[in-house]
Amino acid sequence: MKVMDFEIVPHDAILNPTDFNNYQTGIPLLDTFLFDELDQMEQSNRTSMSVAYVESEIVGMFALSMAQITTRQTSKVFNTAFGHGNQEYNSLPLISLDHFSVNKKLQYDPVKKREEQFSVGKNLLYAVFKTIVEMKNIYNIAEAGMVVEAIESATEWYEKQHFEYVDEYQANMPKETSIMIIGYDVIEQAYYETNELNARN
Repeated sequence: MKVMDFEIVPHDAILNPTDFNNYQTGIPLLDTFLFDELDQMEQSNRTSMSVAYVESEIVGMFALSMAQITTRQTSKVFNTAFGHGNQEYNSLPLISLDHFSVNKKLQYDPVKKREEQFSVGKNLLYAVFKTIVEMKNIYNIAEAGMVVEAIESATEWYEKQHFEYVDEYQANMPKETSIMIIGYDVIEQAYYETNELNARN
């Protein structure tokens, strides 16, 4: 995967508000968050939205915050995602991916061939991974991984990116959203593998 050259800016630093107002994900639950809930959540410091531009167009967005999750020591999923951390501690520090979306017109199109796809989602997730790795390695902030409340239509995509369901209930019961997790070691490995791939291309 060739990494796209995003310009990533905070939501409140967008120079032209029309750029944001014209952005659509095509998914009502995500659009509701952006236009009805985001401002209040940012004002109360509950999340921070980052906006990814390519040239003058918004191609995607992601919002991050801090989280803590209580581990379930009988869960095989936790043992896979967090290794010994789940067995040694009752709770683990995580980054919460509060919002993740791609501009509707740049999303995966099953009609197009693979080489015609933009892969904005994978590239944007790489940008999130880069942020998390920098927090750990540059700013020395401990993180066990990341958690996301994935909408039903996105869970399969997150699984392909090595996210796991937080427990058996999330994996097996139909619901509007599912809690999914990914361990820091997997994030770091994916980040460095992508860097190496880009260096060779």
